[in-house]
Amino acid sequence: CLWFTGLSGSGKSTTAEHVLSLLLEKGRNVTLLDGDVVRTHLSKGLGFSKEDRDINIRRIGFVASEIVRHGGMVICAAISPYRATRENVRNMVGEGFMEVYMDTPL
Repeated sequence: CLWFTGLSGSGKSTTAEHVLSLLLEKGRNVTLLDGDVVRTHLSKGLGFSKEDRDINIRRIGFVASEIVRHGGMVICAAISPYRATRENVRNMVGEGFMEVYMDTPL
């Protein structure tokens, strides 16, 4: 699981989509979980309070962990502002979790 995190507009989705394209070109089976898309479908109705953000990130993490558990590759791009929640997701996914913090000028 490659987990891109950072502020809104920092390039998480753009970078994740580029990595996805490169892996698909090499014949890899990869799933992209984009925070904006997940929020529209899986987390519809959640707001932006700390509690709602945590729920959203844990949902993405759960889906990612299921993909990894079944041998798939997953790229996630989501604003994940709370370290404890990211650690929770890291524990769900296991050894294959790699976090990338996008720190770009906005």
